[in-house]
Order: sequence, then structure tokens, then C-alpha cells
Amino acid sequence: MDMLLAENSPIRQQLLEQKLAQFKDPHLAHTLSAFIRSSVDLYPCAIEDYAQLGNSRLGGLPDLPVGMDYPVTLVGREAMLDVYAEEFDREHIIDCWREDWAEEDYHWDEAAQAFHVPMQFIGQLNCGELKELQSYLPREGLLLFFLEQWRFSGVLRGHVYYVTEGQKLNPGQAMPALKFDGDMCEIYETAYQLQGVASIKTISSHMISRQNPHLLRLAEARLHALPQSQQARVMEAIEDEDYDGAPEWQDQFYLPDKVKMSHLGLIPGQIVTQAQWAALADKQLSCWQKLITPEQPLPYYDGFASINDYGFSQHEAPEFHAASALGGNAEDYLVLLKVRHSELNNELNYIIHRDDLALGKFDRIYCIYDY
Repeated sequence: MDMLLAENSPIRQQLLEQKLAQFKDPHLAHTLSAFIRSSVDLYPCAIEDYAQLGNSRLGGLPDLPVGMDYPVTLVGREAMLDVYAEEFDREHIIDCWREDWAEEDYHWDEAAQAFHVPMQFIGQLNCGELKELQSYLPREGLLLFFLEQWRFSGVLRGHVYYVTEGQKLNPGQAMPALKFDGDMCEIYETAYQLQGVASIKTISSHMISRQNPHLLRLAEARLHALPQSQQARVMEAIEDEDYDGAPEWQDQFYLPDKVKMSHLGLIPGQIVTQAQWAALADKQLSCWQKLITPEQPLPYYDGFASINDYGFSQHEAPEFHAASALGGNAEDYLVLLKVRHSELNNELNYIIHRDDLALGKFDRIYCIYDY
């Protein structure tokens, strides 16, 4: 039984039935159910005040276990010069700045002959808070997500650290100030507490194609008992995206609208308060007065981050790239965390192998943006 699929999640049966009811062809619905994931959407529910240790959090500072240093990337002098040369004349940097790098604003490691460049903290997930919503993450403990500063690494490289339950944590606010040029590092200025909601996620149908043979095989496996003529009709409907799934409520909003909604603490299933309703008036959302009703539960919309989602691509699936980089088969990888990242709200995927997740090993992570 595949724990990643919504059809094997008792708490998602109603969501799944509602989704599949959109399709008039039962064979098409059965085929697409192979791609509907048992996911968790994550929504900002409050500005982080760091009063609670080890809660689920987006941005800000991490609650590191005692004895763990803040993760850094080692960058040599020449590589550092190359980075700054993107914005300043190289000779000017050598004349005016090179000596300053050894001072208090930078952390030079003489033994390693490299600078310590702090990674960007993306967020942390409290597995105990989320255990009732899914069955594939560790049952307890904390997952910490970091991203190397791309301009210093030259590649997109993410790291995930698992902190077991019972380890003593240092509060994020108590962490010593990081030594580095803040203007050259991307950071989240505001930290948010996160709340999880059980959800389902469906793959973009155009990805079920010859560019992604692992997805094509999965669809064909669901159709093997049908006559060839029916198989062909279903596959044609998928390839042409010619099926009658009804538009969802959230499709009436633009992405910036949904980002604003999440920052107001609007969580699907919860009652929209009068204060939140009033705040919406200042956000200039499209059609919000017709779509959102005060003192009524909010319909579902995509969270700011999600667990066990799908990466999106116009070409090969992100999991395909993970398999090429780390080995194995694309179908054995999943998106551990998907999060809107950077000022452009690009969607960043942390991808892990199923076996590594089952073993609680998080040292092999592949990161890629939707593209």
C-alpha cells in the first residue's frame, strides 16, 4: 500500500471523492487517482514570537539543537571575489575590501582557507504537530530546512537536518548574530508560525507524457485491464488535457492574491473573522467580496508551503532530475517540502528518496525550482 497516495488515507476519502466526482469517465478518474497525493498544506497562522521552542515555522531563525552550529558554506577567497565582481569592479574590491573581509563582519576560517557563508534558513517542521495529518514523516522530532546562498555555491543546494525528540534546543532569538554581509545574503525578514491542513495534490496532466516515462507507466498500469480502445481514449484525454474537471474555488484568484490571504492567517476550514474580512479590503484582492464571506468557513486554497506535493515542469519532472543526480528511479522520489521562495514566489522543491525518508535519513536532498 502506497502511503503517499490519497486513496490510502482514511482522512482524505471525502476530499478524494469530491475530486474524482469532477470526472464523468470513471476510467479516467481511476487512472488519475494514481497521481493524487496524500499531502499537507502549510499556512502562516501568526507572526512568530519565538515563545514556543520547536514549533513549525517559516523563515526567521531556527531552533537549533544544543551543540549544533548554524550551517554554513565554505567559500574560498577567489570565489568570493568572483561573487562581488558581479556588482563591483574586481580591482576596486581587491584594493578596498579584501583586507576588510578578515574583520568582524566576516568569518574567515584560516584552517580551511575559506569564509563561512551562512545558509538561508527556509523553515522548520514539527513532526509531532503533523503526525495526525500524514503517515510518512517521522512521528516526532524536528526537520530543519536550509538553502545554500546560490551566488556563493554556484548551484542550487539544499540541506535538511533531523533533530530527534528530546534533544535540547536553543531558541532562534538567542542565536548569536551571523557574521556576513547581509546585503549579499537572501533572508526572510519576517518569521511565521505554520499550521498544517490535510489536503490532496494532483499532478499537472501534461507531465504524464513520454518525457516522463515513469509517470506514463503509472497511468498505463491503471489501465491494463481495459480494452485497448478504451485505454487509448483515456490516454488521449490525459495528453490533450481534455477532461471535464470542474474549476476549483481558488482558481478565481491570482497567485499574489493567495499569498496575501495566507499572510493574513486565512486558513481553509476556519471561520473568516470580521477582522480578517476588514483586512482583506486593504489587500485589493480580485473578486474577494464575492468569493469570501465573513463568519463562514474559508474554502480550500493552496498553502504557502506543502508536504508530499508535486514539482512542476514543462519538460522532465523534478523527480526525474533528482534521480539523475542522486541515482535510482524517478518514481522512488517525492517532494518532501515545496515552498514559495524569494521575492518572486518561485516554488522550491526539496526532493528525497522514499527509502531515505522511511529510514529517517536526510543527508541526500535534491533541490530544484518549478520550471
